[in-house]
Amino acid sequence: MALRALSARLLLGTVLLGAVLASMGGPAAAAVQDPARSIAPKPDYLDACALSGLDDSIGCLGVTLDAIDAARAREHLGALDLPASFASLPFDEQMLLVLDEERTARHLRPVAAVAPALDRAAAQGAAVDDLAPAPGASFHAVELDALAGFYNALDIDYQWLYDDGPGSGTAGCGRSGDQGCWADRHIALASYTGGGALVLGAAEDPTGDTQTYDKGGPSMALVLAETTGAPEGGATWSSARSLEGGPTLRALAGPPSGESETGIADPPHTEPPQPDYTSICASSGIDDSPGCIAAVLAAINTARAKEGVKPMVLPAAFATLAIPEQLFVVINLERVDRGLAPFVGMSAGLDANAQKGADRANDPPSPSNDIGDDEEWAGGSVNGLDADYGWMYDDGRGSGNLDCPRSGGPGCWGHRHGILDNFGTVGAMVMGTAFDPTGDNAASGWAGGTSMAATLAAVLHPPSSYVYTWAEATAP
Repeated sequence: MALRALSARLLLGTVLLGAVLASMGGPAAAAVQDPARSIAPKPDYLDACALSGLDDSIGCLGVTLDAIDAARAREHLGALDLPASFASLPFDEQMLLVLDEERTARHLRPVAAVAPALDRAAAQGAAVDDLAPAPGASFHAVELDALAGFYNALDIDYQWLYDDGPGSGTAGCGRSGDQGCWADRHIALASYTGGGALVLGAAEDPTGDTQTYDKGGPSMALVLAETTGAPEGGATWSSARSLEGGPTLRALAGPPSGESETGIADPPHTEPPQPDYTSICASSGIDDSPGCIAAVLAAINTARAKEGVKPMVLPAAFATLAIPEQLFVVINLERVDRGLAPFVGMSAGLDANAQKGADRANDPPSPSNDIGDDEEWAGGSVNGLDADYGWMYDDGRGSGNLDCPRSGGPGCWGHRHGILDNFGTVGAMVMGTAFDPTGDNAASGWAGGTSMAATLAAVLHPPSSYVYTWAEATAP
């Protein structure tokens, strides 16, 4: 089961600088009431998104949209109306659509267009994890905003409009009425009363975050302003509205069922091994014989073929690897053969963490000081391939998965989901694996049998050295 750590969300000086610019001819404050307190997202879209970094997946966007719609309902507003193609739009157009949906629902003037000059200014801010530089004299009533630690434009919208007050942890907002409370919301919903066209610029940098916790994650900057000239060159609100009437982005109460968070579908049912390697391999203990290894590999590749995944190709010396190294190799092969990033290596710290699970015949405990993690355990497996088969292809209803009752439930395919999880882009992907030859217990029905475990984690501070690396495993 995955454990997710909340990304650090830091407001970058918008209160002070926004106030200064507003005093130099900025827009009037919006006549829109603030929520009494920050609103915890329901559903909690953090559980549907990557452990860190950008995530424009349908699951992450859909659950975030549902949380926004629930928060809007508290203000007696309807659901956001966004096109199904939202994820494929450039970031500045996404921000234009979302902000204008929020503004027009509250009877505020929409942003007319994206201004390329403001995009360029926003890109300068995003690149250094700060506010954009003030634009030239052709723009007035300027507002600047910035954010680090977000998934996508909808996440930004939720943080700014619904989670920016008391209880949010926003800088300068310890209690209701503090200057920092709802500063981002006030910028997004400012009431522009001048005669010029209202335009915006927005840019994101996937690795621009310089904050301690999310260093290397995404940062963004926004510029809102009026201009005396006609908007030129950028997407317009009018063109965005032309997308209305077509397919819309669907709000989701939770991640799509029947798939991992990387969008990889579960098998329709648990797969009995073909060939039945249980009649070929030893009935207990470890079996690294060529016949057993070949039989389990053949069963894995039969199951893979049903998913359209290419056959697994093992390193030549696989059978000579220790069980922990075998687990590391097969977990990475399951990921890379589906286009997912591999774990860089095995660390001594996470190996020790995994050993706790192997010794007590259960999932390892969640390690500390990581960004997010998943834990795996298998009892009675004869080698690393056997454990992999159970986790990836025999983990649904009717399997040996102790968290998957015959009636079904969220634990079904949970091991598979952990292996194929989206570990994000911040930090390093590190694994720990372990083996206890007699660690299984009576609760699983294999008392005294083998016990194998793995801890999969994204860590902010990679270890100085690794026990075993993916580069070593794949070396010619």
